[in-house]
Formats: sequence, structure tokens, C-alpha cells
Amino acid sequence: AVVLGLLCLLLLTGLMTSVCLCEYFCLFICLFMCQTVTKGNSEWETEMVQLQTSYTNLTRESDQLQTSYTNLTRERDQLQTSYTNLTRERDQLQTSNTNLINALDMLQKRVEELAKKRNDLQGKIRGNCLFLNFIVRINNLNLTYCYLSNPNQYTKQGWLYFSGSVYYISSLKKSWLESREDCVQRSADLVIISSEEEQNFVRNFLKHMWIGLTDRETEGRWKWVDGTPLTKSFWMPLEPNRHQLLRDEDCAEMSNYYLENSWNDDQCEHKKMWTCEKILPL
Repeated sequence: AVVLGLLCLLLLTGLMTSVCLCEYFCLFICLFMCQTVTKGNSEWETEMVQLQTSYTNLTRESDQLQTSYTNLTRERDQLQTSYTNLTRERDQLQTSNTNLINALDMLQKRVEELAKKRNDLQGKIRGNCLFLNFIVRINNLNLTYCYLSNPNQYTKQGWLYFSGSVYYISSLKKSWLESREDCVQRSADLVIISSEEEQNFVRNFLKHMWIGLTDRETEGRWKWVDGTPLTKSFWMPLEPNRHQLLRDEDCAEMSNYYLENSWNDDQCEHKKMWTCEKILPL
């Protein structure tokens, strides 16, 4: 009975020990499982956070790339617009250049035409001057004869005598060429002043008037209406000044008659009084 009791006690003790070992084993298994699951959840959460961060970064980079693309597209469009405008301006400049070249060619042709007309007119003027000289020479003898035979008749018509010549002072105003034509019709010509005495005589008329001096044939080379070159002159200070004023002042006038040096060059088309002179042959 004692032995049986001991056996029973040993069996009970072994059972209790087995149960405790099982409980300890189960507890260990649970703890291990929990630690594993906890560790797995933590790593997953870390990976999720990393993935979320990567996604956010990629999204930000994508937005930045989209913004850069939009900006580049806008700059490309602006460059395309600038290129189009520059191309249009280039074409307009090319057209303007072509038009200017055509206009220059037309102006060149016009200048050549005007130069030809000028030369033709100068030739006609030269011819008219020669013709007038011829008429003057033809009428010289007639006027001389009439004056010598009846001087009072010319005095009544407004002619004045001085030192072998007669002078007619107009009351109208005409251009230089028209004035000379009037003198020719009177069998005379515009006055030729060849001495200080004659200059003072003409100045005493107290009129602004044409005299028979011109450089129409050759600029700067002044000649009297009979073709003789100017040797003694009575120009005003700084006259003649056509080159300074850049105007065609090719005819001479008696301007400031209060001074001995009273000549001025002026445009031949201006209207002025004039004085005709007829040199009486001896």
C-alpha cells in the first residue's frame, strides 16, 4: 500500500510536471509568435512609410517635371512667335529694301531726265542770249541814228544820256530774262557797268533793279550780257553768296543803292525793275 501510494504520488507529480512543461511550452510559443508578428508588423509599417515617402517624392518630382515641361512649352511657343515676327519683319524689310532700290532707280532716272532738260534749257538760253545779242547789234545803228538825229525824242520817252550811252529806267517789274527782252525790243540791252562813274550814275536812280550781269552759263563765272567777263565789280560784302545759300542766284541786281558797293546776286525768276543801256557808237 505504501509502495502503491508512492507510485501514485510519483505519477501525480509527473503529471503535474508535464502539465507545467506544456504550459511553459505553450507560453513560449505564444510569446515567440507575438514577437514575430509584432516584428513583422513593424517592418511592414516601415516599408509602407518608405513607400509613401517615395510616392510623395515621385509625385513632387512629377509635378516639377510637368511644370518644367509647361514652362519649356511656353518658352518654345514664345520663341516660335518671336521667330515668326522676326521672319515677318525680315520680309517687310526685304520688301522695303526692294521698294527703296526701285525708288532710287526711279530717282536716278528722274535726275538724269532733269539734267538733260537742264542742259537743253541752258542750250536754249545760250541760243536766246546769242539771238538777243544779234538783235541788239542789228538795232544799234538804227537807235544811234534816231538818237543823234532827234535826242529830245528819246528824252521824252524816258531815256537819259551819260558818257556816250543812253539809259532807260523801267517802271514795271519783270524777271531778269523778261527785262532783257524788253531792252532788246527797245534796241538796247541791260546796263553794263564798267566804271565807278557809271556805277554812281546808275545808283542815283534809287531803285532795286536788274543789271546786265549773270553766271547762268557757268556757275561762278560772271559775264556781262555782251559776253565780256566781269573785271571791275561793286558787290556788297559777302556777295555773291549763291554757294553759301545753296540757291540758284545767277543774276545780279543793284540792291543797296545808297552804297557804292551795292550789287547782289538773286534768283533770276524774281520780279524787279531794270535799266536798259544803249552805247552810242562814235
